[in-house]
Amino acid sequence: MNLNELRCASAVAHFESFSAAAAHCFVTQPALSNAVARLERELGERIFVRTTRKVSLTPFGAHILPYLNGVLRAHSSLKEQARTFVKPVQGHIRIGVSPLIDARLLNAMIEPFRQQHPELAIALHEMNLTELERRLGNGSLDFVFEVEDWGKRSWKSLPIYHEPLLFIPRRGRPRKCPVGGSVRLKDIADETFVMVPDACGLARAIRGLFRSHRRKLKEYSGEGVSCQVLEEWVALGVGAAILPRSKLWSRGEQAFPIADDAGRSVEIVIAATWLQKDANAPHLAEFTEHMRRFAASN
Repeated sequence: MNLNELRCASAVAHFESFSAAAAHCFVTQPALSNAVARLERELGERIFVRTTRKVSLTPFGAHILPYLNGVLRAHSSLKEQARTFVKPVQGHIRIGVSPLIDARLLNAMIEPFRQQHPELAIALHEMNLTELERRLGNGSLDFVFEVEDWGKRSWKSLPIYHEPLLFIPRRGRPRKCPVGGSVRLKDIADETFVMVPDACGLARAIRGLFRSHRRKLKEYSGEGVSCQVLEEWVALGVGAAILPRSKLWSRGEQAFPIADDAGRSVEIVIAATWLQKDANAPHLAEFTEHMRRFAASN
């Protein structure tokens, strides 16, 4: 296998379309299809199911996609580290992001700062929480965007935005839209929920939500690798799911905001985290102030 084959497969998974992926990769559709086919032959299993209506991941494809994207991220990181060592950048900002972050909102925050400071190199790195926290701790990241965790008392934290959590009932147990459009947490506590591993912060947030309201969380014994997989499992009737609004792939009616026992909307808080001692450089301090202004306006 080669990096081009991995890039082609990653693009197909992202766009759910061979034609859109080919345009993104600047290759013809036959060339992209051949690259994906070669990768599938080498791995010994099909990655995609292709119909006249859509392209979707096979169970095997859903399993290997995080590892495939990890190879591509590692390659980008290797090139960046080599370039930085050979020709150091005078001003750069290294930002780590959880897979749970709303990319559109993150871009809305970063892009104005980038335009104001074209001399600065801003690099985004998406990875799991353990790696994000390790790299922030050892100084190879300047900021991390993740689900807020008040347990990190030695780190600075700034809430950036709030995102509603939505309840998706499993197939076979549809619900009528409740009065006010929300479901109460107490009314869905008897559901069995499909979960992702605690790599992005969602599982931690859901467990904390149930624990803070003294409700027992019933978890399905298996785990999905992504929010998209959870939606697919819900459609198969495996269990119900709780997802942030920005990670909802389907836009059907069977997705309800959640309210706590007091009627308040249940949300996750996405925060920027950094080490105070490492953010004293003028360009990092300026970015911190930019984040504060953005957070205050949202």
